[in-house]
Amino acid sequence: MNLRRSRGRTFLMIATAILALAAGLILASQIMYRSADWRAAQLFPTPRVIADFELETAAGEGFSRADLKGQWNLLFFGFTNCPDVCPDTLAMLAASMEQLELMRRDEKPQVIFVSVDPERDQGALLEDYVSWFNADFVAVTGSEPQLLALTRQLGVVYFHEAPDQDTGFYNVDHSASVLIVDPEARLFGRFAHPLVPEDVTADLFQLTRLR
Repeated sequence: MNLRRSRGRTFLMIATAILALAAGLILASQIMYRSADWRAAQLFPTPRVIADFELETAAGEGFSRADLKGQWNLLFFGFTNCPDVCPDTLAMLAASMEQLELMRRDEKPQVIFVSVDPERDQGALLEDYVSWFNADFVAVTGSEPQLLALTRQLGVVYFHEAPDQDTGFYNVDHSASVLIVDPEARLFGRFAHPLVPEDVTADLFQLTRLR
């Protein structure tokens, strides 16, 4: 009797595992199907609502969740003293905007550079840095609490390294992905590194056709 019960439990456990595996495969195939038409963008199955936040543009104006509504947005977090990832990414996004212009896409995404180094990146310095890549790019930053209120909910990580004892210079390690925010101010997906300009442009062309 106990042997039969043991066999029955074993069979039930195996059947449950098989069903769970099948359900997982079905879910995975559905997610893959949704993203099959995208060359570089990694999209969430369900867009995530972004809670309100308060930052400030390089011109001293407020910037909040309301400023994300009404158009597609690309958020990139970095700092102006970044030696490679930041300038390379901003240059790539600038090239993509030019390509979209040539492809006659009037509704291009709003590109927002969020500095996570507010002590050094403010005002004209921040504005000039971002404008050098594209005059339409938006540059914002904020206090440490304000930045954390946004980065934590988006899954963005950064930290300041210890300053050099002689020069006082310090580096900032940060997430390198470009986040995609839809016209309803929801986190829609991301472009992860390494970024291939042609693939990003192709996906941005598709995104700007969605509403």
